[in-house]
Amino acid sequence: MPRNAYIVLTLIFVAVIVLLNTLFIVRQDRQAVVLRFNAITNTINEPGANEAGLHFKLPFIDSVVIYDRRNMGLTIQGSEEQAIVASDQERLIVDAVVRWRIADPRRFYQRARSEAAGASQLARNTEAAMRRALGSATSNDIISGRRAELMQAIENDLNAAAATELGVQVVDVRIRQADLPDQTRDRVYERMRTERQQVAGRIRAEGERNAAIIRATAQEESERLRGQGDAERARIFARAYGRDPEFAAFYRSMRAYDSALTQGTPIIVSPDSDFFRYMQRRRGQ
Repeated sequence: MPRNAYIVLTLIFVAVIVLLNTLFIVRQDRQAVVLRFNAITNTINEPGANEAGLHFKLPFIDSVVIYDRRNMGLTIQGSEEQAIVASDQERLIVDAVVRWRIADPRRFYQRARSEAAGASQLARNTEAAMRRALGSATSNDIISGRRAELMQAIENDLNAAAATELGVQVVDVRIRQADLPDQTRDRVYERMRTERQQVAGRIRAEGERNAAIIRATAQEESERLRGQGDAERARIFARAYGRDPEFAAFYRSMRAYDSALTQGTPIIVSPDSDFFRYMQRRRGQ
């Protein structure tokens, strides 16, 4: 092969190497930090920008660090050695999941360099925020009562520091599991059962007291209405008797017959007794 051909091939090879070290691609779901002698010169496609595609850098001088632009997950695995002490002095093993993303790639590179190092630092910050938030709550609140409120408090605490320290944004914090250590679980559950039974007994006692008050009030109202009805009945009879005394006497006698002359009840009285005066047939009638 002629000497000139070797020179041309060499030049082509060098040009390809230079070109490969000049061009780089940033995907839509990635962001990049451009470094020159380990100093940041530019950031590409950071959150809020739309700069994905082909980009250029100085060959052999500039370098590029690529970070994920999407939300990332971080799992905090609790252990008995790292148990959180609640305000009632109960130890809890708490597992949590953190969703986070790199909001400021320049600051993230300065403080963490790599995603793994950033996640490790964020995990330490999360554990500290969990101890601050959960340490002021009771074990009952952490297990069930105020879990949503406590997760929001942890997220707010993390975001207050993560933005300035790491350049990241915490999207969500979830307490996945909060359990008692094996040696204290039965004791705490028995205490919680006793507390619930006391609450149930108090509610039942209040219900029985309210029921007694309602029954007494209803009975008093019933007696009052019955008295009013009897009084009205007496007034109606009095008016009726006053208008026709003979009819009133007849009506009272019929009531007396109905009460006294029940079936199978013997009664001894003179036939011409005044008691039977409305049952006697008079001559000519």
